Amino acid sequence: MRAFFSKDPGNLQIVEFKPLHLIMVGLLAIAIYLTFRYADRIKANVKTEKHLPLFLGIAAWVLEIVFHIWNYVNKTHFVKNLIPLELCSISLVLTVFLCFSNNQSVFEIYYFFSIGALMAILFPSYGGFGPDRFRFYHYFFCHSYIVWLNFYYLKVKGFRLRRTAFLRLVAVMIPLSFLTRFIDLRFDVDYMFLLGPSATKSPLDFLGDGNAYFYKLLLLALTIFFVLYLAGPKENKNAEAASLSD
Repeated sequence: MRAFFSKDPGNLQIVEFKPLHLIMVGLLAIAIYLTFRYADRIKANVKTEKHLPLFLGIAAWVLEIVFHIWNYVNKTHFVKNLIPLELCSISLVLTVFLCFSNNQSVFEIYYFFSIGALMAILFPSYGGFGPDRFRFYHYFFCHSYIVWLNFYYLKVKGFRLRRTAFLRLVAVMIPLSFLTRFIDLRFDVDYMFLLGPSATKSPLDFLGDGNAYFYKLLLLALTIFFVLYLAGPKENKNAEAASLSD
């Protein structure tokens, strides 16, 4: 048991786009497929529709709490990881508000921010812990839950983006990015990889360094978010007018 919670990655380390990594990506794809395949059955059962995301969310938060205890015991960036300034940690906090409130504005921010969890799964940067270590299960379950919940709300709950969703995102994202960069520089951390890319290979490696890296990353993020906005299902004008009037 002590080895399972060790901060040593162990012998079964995960490598990008190797079989173990592809299996985890495949499991997420299967979960999303099954959600789409059985969406009507889920909607037909009110208890299942309500409790499924809550049950998985509780599991994710149990793992998250244990992760913070694990950080504290192993003295591995406890304070840094405790502060939710990564897209994924912000998204995990938003899952609570979303599941309990079903708020449209929360969903729209969550819709865009959850892309961070997808990128984390495709380009894992957590030390390469394998299935013989707790960190492996925490990392992939929590990030997969964030991605899956987005699709759940789109397909099962029927949520749609308002026409102003992208502008609302920009109003949140720009100040948050500059605030986070200030914290990164002040305390020598790298939340959201705003100071530089992760140690593992990713598309961010091509953005250079310094201030140019930050502004290129911000532009890239805005471009990706705008594409997500264009690709996302929209509310029809009548429904949007009704929601705004409420």
